[in-house]
Amino acid sequence: MLTYRVPQRKVKVLVHMRQGKPLLGDFFVPESGPGGAPARLIDRLSDPKDRFLALVQEDGSRLVSHDWILRVEVLSEADAGLEIEPGACDPILVSCHLADGNVLEGTMAFAMPPGRQRLIDYINSIAHNGFVPMRAGKTLSLVHLRHVIDWAAR
Repeated sequence: MLTYRVPQRKVKVLVHMRQGKPLLGDFFVPESGPGGAPARLIDRLSDPKDRFLALVQEDGSRLVSHDWILRVEVLSEADAGLEIEPGACDPILVSCHLADGNVLEGTMAFAMPPGRQRLIDYINSIAHNGFVPMRAGKTLSLVHLRHVIDWAAR
């Protein structure tokens, strides 16, 4: 029997869930996405078809509920495929309160059409995707919009 396999790469992450300690492991992302471009971790996380994602850890694998992920810290950024978008605005300083009581502060840079370049325009335009990239120092996090209570632009 022939088995069809999609070539994938590992992305090292630290997954912060709504409860419990962060989980260290690897998510797998297809080598190529739509149109042959490299697939991105944020697209994998935001895929509405996946209710659970396989997180491979040293002692085995676990299936984590997409709905319970607060944020994902990307530890192997080169593998995540999240370069700054062409035409992105200058990074803006933002903070967000998460459902677990934590506050994240960092920067966001995004590309939006003229006249729609405010944080609210960006957040509302991608709300269906589920996750947004936010950088705090050298740490890149993918924040799950479902668990953000509020945003503040500084």
